[in-house]
Amino acid sequence: MHETIDRASDMAKTWNSVAQMTVDTQCIVAMRLWGMSGTWSVPPGECDEMIREKAPAFTEALVAGVLTALNGRGPDRVMQAVIGPLSDRTIANRARLADRGPRCFGFGQQTE
Repeated sequence: MHETIDRASDMAKTWNSVAQMTVDTQCIVAMRLWGMSGTWSVPPGECDEMIREKAPAFTEALVAGVLTALNGRGPDRVMQAVIGPLSDRTIANRARLADRGPRCFGFGQQTE
């Protein structure tokens, strides 16, 4: 009985991570698009960074998932292993971009 409850709890945590990553991703896309339009303060090279960051993040997620599967873990553990590195990146990106804030066009505008 306890194992069933633990598995259900783990799956709930996994899907919560997926939901949070989805929200973070939408926020990141919005802030980057606002940055391209000049209404959000983004660091120089953000357009290049959003392309450059994909390969390492997905490689790390793939390796984590494969190693977890090779260790005989179930699909829920594999999914958690894959989501972990991707979720870490989206949380970091969202926080970094959100901290920069909107451009105020002369009123406390951050320097690039």
